[in-house]
Amino acid sequence: MRPARSGTPLPAVGAGDGSRLLETLPVLDLLRACRRLGDLWRLGPETMATLLGTSRTTWLRWLESLEAAREPLWTSDQRARALALLRIFQAVGDLHSSDANALAWPHERLEGPGFAGRTPLEVMQTGFEGILLVHDYLNFLLESRT
Repeated sequence: MRPARSGTPLPAVGAGDGSRLLETLPVLDLLRACRRLGDLWRLGPETMATLLGTSRTTWLRWLESLEAAREPLWTSDQRARALALLRIFQAVGDLHSSDANALAWPHERLEGPGFAGRTPLEVMQTGFEGILLVHDYLNFLLESRT
């Protein structure tokens, strides 16, 4: 586990063994991590539902199942979205030395290919392709640093 912002752990989402560990997490653990990510990025239920490819009602039902420790059924698309979001969270944390900057980044307007003045959250809300675009952008930035 990697310590997340504000002291609450999220699953390890880096390359190598941590990435494989994330791939095998039960839905309840992924849901718990997504709820924490939503809290840290100050996302409402509508935004979280959109990012995970579901409705607001289903997102709220999932949160209820989390409280009852009942694992909800997720599609492979929803699992892939959750994994990508958690990897994005990890990458943003790796790129920013300050917690405040890392937590603000998804809300900042960016210029460049695929963004054109939109925030990463706005891009990610366009669908899975938008999530992948942000993921690839962050991977590019991380690779450029080495």
